[in-house]
Amino acid sequence: MFMVGFDSLTGVFFSSITMIIGVPTGIKVFSWLYMLNSCGMRVLDPIVWWLVGFIFLFTVGGVTGVALSASALDILFHDTWFVVAHFHYVLSLGSYSSIVIMLIWWWPFVVGYSLNKYLLQGHWLLSMVGFNLCFFPMHYLGIHGLPRRVSCYDQEYYWVNVISSIGGVLSVVSGFVLFFILWESLVVGNRIIGLWGSGGCITNV
Repeated sequence: MFMVGFDSLTGVFFSSITMIIGVPTGIKVFSWLYMLNSCGMRVLDPIVWWLVGFIFLFTVGGVTGVALSASALDILFHDTWFVVAHFHYVLSLGSYSSIVIMLIWWWPFVVGYSLNKYLLQGHWLLSMVGFNLCFFPMHYLGIHGLPRRVSCYDQEYYWVNVISSIGGVLSVVSGFVLFFILWESLVVGNRIIGLWGSGGCITNV
C-alpha cells in the first residue's frame, strides 16, 4: 500500500490508521487470555495448548504488523522475507491453528470417538517447534534485506535457510501426525460416554 506513490500526508494517514488497528487487536488478545483464565478448562487439555499457541502466533504476527504500519519500514521491508513471515504468522498459522482447534472440539461430537490426548500434546509440540523454526528466522532475513522470490541465498544466510527448512519439514510432518491422530481415533474406537466437561467431550483420559 505504501509503495503506490501517494503523497506524504496520505502516507501518514494510512500509517496512523494501520497503527490504531493494533489497539483493539491488543485488547482482543488480553480478552482471550482472560477468557482462558476463567473458562475452567484443565491446563493439560490439548485444546488449551492450541488456544495458547494460537494467541502467541497471532500476537507475533500482530507486533510485526504494527512495525510494518510505519511507512518508512514498510517501504524497506515490503519485498523481503519479513513480510512473508508476517503474513504466515497472522494468516496461515492462525488458520491452521483454528482448524486444529475445531477438529479437537467437534470430532468427538460428530464421530463419537475421542482423540488420544498424548498424541495431541505431541502434535502441538511438534507443530509449534516446526512453525517457529520455519517462519521466525524469516524476520531476520527480511531485516537484513533478503528479497522474496529468490532462487538462491547468499552464503552468509545459509544457516538461517537450513533452520527454516528444518522447521518446514517438521511442519509438514506435524500435518501427517494430525491425520494419524484422526485415523487412530477411528481404528481404536474409544467411544465417549458423555459430553459434559472438557475431559468427556475433547479427549480420552
